[in-house]
This record gives sequence, structure tokens and C-alpha cells, in this order.
Amino acid sequence: MTITQDKFYELWLNNIPGIGGATCKLLISHLGSAEEVFKAKKNTLHKINGIGVHTLQVIDKYRSQLVKIENEVKKIEASNVKILTYTDKEFPVRLKLQKDAPYLLYLKGQAKSLHSKKTVAIVGSRGANQYGKLVTEKIISDLSQFKDLCIVSGLAYGIDIYAHRAALQNQLGTVGIMANGLSKVYPAIHKKTAQEMIEDPKSGLITENLMDAEPDGPKFPARNRIIAGLADVIIVVQAKKKGGALITADIGNSYHKDVFAVPGLINDPLAEGCNNLIKYQKAHLYSEIKDVITKMNWDLTSSAPTRQTKLFDTQNLSDEEKTVVSLLQKSEFHIEEIAIQSETPLPKIAGTLLQLELKGMVKMKPGNMYSLKQ
Repeated sequence: MTITQDKFYELWLNNIPGIGGATCKLLISHLGSAEEVFKAKKNTLHKINGIGVHTLQVIDKYRSQLVKIENEVKKIEASNVKILTYTDKEFPVRLKLQKDAPYLLYLKGQAKSLHSKKTVAIVGSRGANQYGKLVTEKIISDLSQFKDLCIVSGLAYGIDIYAHRAALQNQLGTVGIMANGLSKVYPAIHKKTAQEMIEDPKSGLITENLMDAEPDGPKFPARNRIIAGLADVIIVVQAKKKGGALITADIGNSYHKDVFAVPGLINDPLAEGCNNLIKYQKAHLYSEIKDVITKMNWDLTSSAPTRQTKLFDTQNLSDEEKTVVSLLQKSEFHIEEIAIQSETPLPKIAGTLLQLELKGMVKMKPGNMYSLKQ
């Protein structure tokens, strides 16, 4: 694909060390685009609440390092990788609900199933045994009765790769979230499965890391937050007392996702993590697929319920108010996303939302989330 000028500057901003997704969204919501952030003077940036001296310094420093982004663009285009940013329609809507979600994702493959009505993350120990493999395959076989469903995992050894392979075998879309760049597959032994995922229209690979990034320690918990953010439900199949699967489960709980764990023998180290999740009420016990179907209220006989949108009289609204109402008819959004989607500075959007609240059309929810009154 060809990287546009907008994407170029979004890549620049997103890859400044110390500036995460939340800061990217904050800056762009105030100034309108990453290019405007690049052009902005220090005193303009410093007026934005939450932008401190350190952030100003790193932005100023990295204005002179565009060559690095130019080289990155060459690698992206040569590898047929797609860049998804927070404002793109193709950016996973589930991630938009998480405050700490990345601003930008690298995608290889089409991964159409990311927009499925149901998304299940299946995670577990890298040292999973044959029992873990069989349980994973059984779970996914049972889930295959839902055609509009995506399996998400981390492409790692053990439960992760079993989940991806079982999803492909059952004609379900599956997306691997990587802790490294897309220039190579890690671990390399999973390259064949990764290629099958890339070639399957419903599946693919995703990362937030630069193309040549190596899979060092801090990238794995960061990867796990994306897995948890994409999931409607998380199932932990096998897990030791400590490990990445438990981090994913903890993050999932903090996101108010439903977490399930497969119980095991009390003297089995591979079951200790799952048993503790259940013991300390951090996960529901998983014994059969009915446990998930019942908890998630999934209906086998019909498609997901359509959202009832209240009709409002927009005749007397300003153009800005009409834009916000039209956006909120699709879903609830954080105030920063409303500013980004409507291409309106944050202070002006705050005033528009206040007017809509006073007119009884919009309500503010915890965490600066906004929705239409039903």
C-alpha cells in the first residue's frame, strides 16, 4: 500500500519514544492532525492540558528524525503492510473503548473477522501439554457454530498456536497479536501458520511495533493488552502460577471483560494459574461451551440484536451538534475520539456536548464517555 502524508506524520508521532496512544489522541484531538502537531510551536503544545516539558522535548527532538520514518515507510510498502490509525473505519472498534489502546496498528492480511459480532481470546501456557491442545481444539470446534466469530491470540508456543491452527481448521477467522515487528515471525517455527493466516481473508497479523522491532520483555504485556482489548470474552486454558496468560486475564478484568478459566488437577503446575483465577473469583469456571454462551447471552438462532436508535429532531441543531449526534448514533465514544472523528478541536467539542446535554439529547458516562439518551 502507499502511505499517505497523513499516515506518514501519524507514524512519526506514534513512534516517538515515551508518547503512547493516549498522548497521540490528546494531541491530535486538540490540533486536528499529526502533521499539525509536527508543525506546532512549543508554546502552542504547552497550552494543552497534560502535555509536560518532557513531552515537548521529545517532540522537538524527533522533528529532525524523519529519515527514520521514511525508511519505515519503505519497509511497510515493500511488505504489503497496512497502517490502521484510531480514526480509520477499519480500526477495531473494541479497541477504541480502551483508554490505553494504541493509536496506530500495523496489519498484515485482511483480518476481516476483527469486525465480527463475537471475538474470543484464547490464551495459555507456552509449555501446554497434549491435554491443553485437545481442550483448545474442543473449545474452538464448539465455537465454530457461530460463523461471525473471531479467535484472537498471541502466536506464541503452546495454547496460542493451537488456537490459531484450530481456528483455521474450523474456518473461523483468527488474528495473531505480535510483540515484535512484522518483518519477521516470532517464533520462527510458526511462520507457516502465520502465512496461512495472512492468506486467509478473515485472518491476519497485528502489531503496534516498528517493522524491525525485536520481541523484548516489555512488549509482551503491551501485546497482551491488545489481545484483552479486542476480546469480548477471554478463555485461559492452561497457565502456571505466573505468566503472560494471567497478565491478559488481569487486564481483561480491568477492562470489564468476561474471563473464563479451564480448571485442572490441584497438583498440576499447568493448572495452578487457572485454578487460582477461579479460586480468587477472577474468572468463571469453564467446563463446556454452554458456560460461555449462557454468560454472554449468545443466541444461536438469530443474529445479534440490532441497536435501537432513538430518533431526534435535529432541525434546530447547529451543524456541529448534528455531526456529534450522527456519530453517537453509531456507538458511545470518548470525548477525545469525538473530537478526532469530527475533526473539531477538543475545547469546541466540549462546548457542543454540553449544549446537547442541556437539550437532553446526550449523557456523559464515567471516564468522559458520551452516548445518546435512550
